Amino acid sequence: MEEPRFNGARATLMQWTEAVASGRIEQVLGLYAPDAILVPTLSNEIIVTEEGRRRYFEFFLSDGGARCAVEHEEFRIDREGDTVTIGGVYSFSFPRPTGEETVPARFLFTFEMLNTRWLITGHHSSRCV
Repeated sequence: MEEPRFNGARATLMQWTEAVASGRIEQVLGLYAPDAILVPTLSNEIIVTEEGRRRYFEFFLSDGGARCAVEHEEFRIDREGDTVTIGGVYSFSFPRPTGEETVPARFLFTFEMLNTRWLITGHHSSRCV
């Protein structure tokens, strides 16, 4: 059975991966709720402001051409149906002067329907070891 809430949240996740791959920081930032929490892949900082998210993604996407591929995902919808959590594994591929660098990472996104859009309210990502 298809779950529309999951599909809406998953569509936002796929938009996020496409925006990251395109290097469009404004599109990436537009997918986050204003008060979203970001615990990013390549930083030890916990980010809770749009300005902080902007700085992080300017750094993260500074080399251009990053790709993101979701390799595995699981989802959970809260009992009230207001929050969808998607966790899994993705990998980022970055162009480097010496060749492509791939960074596999675990992720956990939370999404809420805010003003008729599924937005990211929480995002944790950490390198796989």
